[in-house]
Amino acid sequence: MRLIRSNWLAGLTCQQFLGLDPWEFVCHEESRGQWIAEVRKAIPVRLRDNEILSALYTGLYDTTKSAIRNHGEQAAADRGRCLIGYALSYIRLYGLAAILDELPGSKNCSFFELDTVGVTPRAHALEHEYMLATTNYTDGLTALPQFLSDGIVLSDEGLQARHQHIETLRRFLSPREHQVLRLAVLEQHQSVDMSDMLGLSRKQVWKVRRGLLKKLEEIALDQGACPKYVSSLRPRMATAAAE
Repeated sequence: MRLIRSNWLAGLTCQQFLGLDPWEFVCHEESRGQWIAEVRKAIPVRLRDNEILSALYTGLYDTTKSAIRNHGEQAAADRGRCLIGYALSYIRLYGLAAILDELPGSKNCSFFELDTVGVTPRAHALEHEYMLATTNYTDGLTALPQFLSDGIVLSDEGLQARHQHIETLRRFLSPREHQVLRLAVLEQHQSVDMSDMLGLSRKQVWKVRRGLLKKLEEIALDQGACPKYVSSLRPRMATAAAE
């Protein structure tokens, strides 16, 4: 996703490169696709392509302008790599934050302090109080971690971490797989116990666990885990499924 721009930039004279309008690079058709792909690869946002680009353009312009000025003596063949590298670094360090700022609800808005008695407050008047309470709760987690699971406070930090990992994976799992994973990891129940709890036969529980372990393996590989390490876990995973 850089060949056309690299060839174009390499064909410019040194003077043409130094006088290049950054917008020509930033808004290049090949550039637009790469900026959008870089954002969508990092964060799943429900924004249109044009909305993503509008949040990035100003920063990309300043970054490209600086790169052109500071690397005017760069070898012609390396110009594309240099400008693209600068642009991608900007997106990863600052651009993603700019994208998140565009999401609905990412910014607080409180128009006035509510001191009227007997009047039902509007939503925007309550927002400040809500955000304050949320911040206090989040700050409290740093000093004394707590995580609610089915109405139960988990005081053990190891269980909290396991619970959070399970909830992160929840969108990839079926409701039954989520139930089984929670029972196996959080409460460390065996298949025979799960069979009684869920009203399933042991064979049905075994099939769910086998499919769950296969799915977890695929997720791990997709997230960049070492295939050899994942393979080394298979015997233990198979034993866990059997239990």
